[in-house]
Amino acid sequence: MIKKFGNYENVKAYGSFEQLPKGAYILEILNAEVGENQYGQYVKISCDVAEGEYKDYFRNDYKSQQGEDKKWHCNYLLNVPNEDGTDRAEWTARRFKTVIAAIEDSNPGYHFDWDESKFKGKKIGGLFNIREYQKNNGEIGQATNLAQLVPVEVIKTGKFRIPKDKTLASVPPPDRKLPPLPPVDDDCPF
Repeated sequence: MIKKFGNYENVKAYGSFEQLPKGAYILEILNAEVGENQYGQYVKISCDVAEGEYKDYFRNDYKSQQGEDKKWHCNYLLNVPNEDGTDRAEWTARRFKTVIAAIEDSNPGYHFDWDESKFKGKKIGGLFNIREYQKNNGEIGQATNLAQLVPVEVIKTGKFRIPKDKTLASVPPPDRKLPPLPPVDDDCPF
């Protein structure tokens, strides 16, 4: 006979998991914080779906996670240009300016003043594709990935193209790994 463990009655069983379909969504920025990686400074912008059928999708995903290593699964890393004169620096500057313009265009009256904490509560459009990843057991999994931030108006008018999916074959090694968000006991880590 199996010995019953102490917290059996309180353990949640795995349920069916509905993956967010790739597509275009209006998002709310829940947090923005500066970090460092091999390329220099970046802003990690954490979002959730703000409208429609999938509203609060990532909050619900976070709440359903049972482990101590809960992770927020809707983050966009925006590298800050390092001004070293390289082609990469120019590309990074254009991408940075494009995202800032999208946030400004989506939030009338807001003007970026170099304080990323003021992104919190702002709306932005998000284009999601599918990204493959390698699971711990070696199998290949798929996740919905926030690939691009655009003005909300682009989502509302339907004038967008979903970025191509990222398969493991299309990602140059090494695939950058990001540190997980610290665990919290709240409904949302922000």
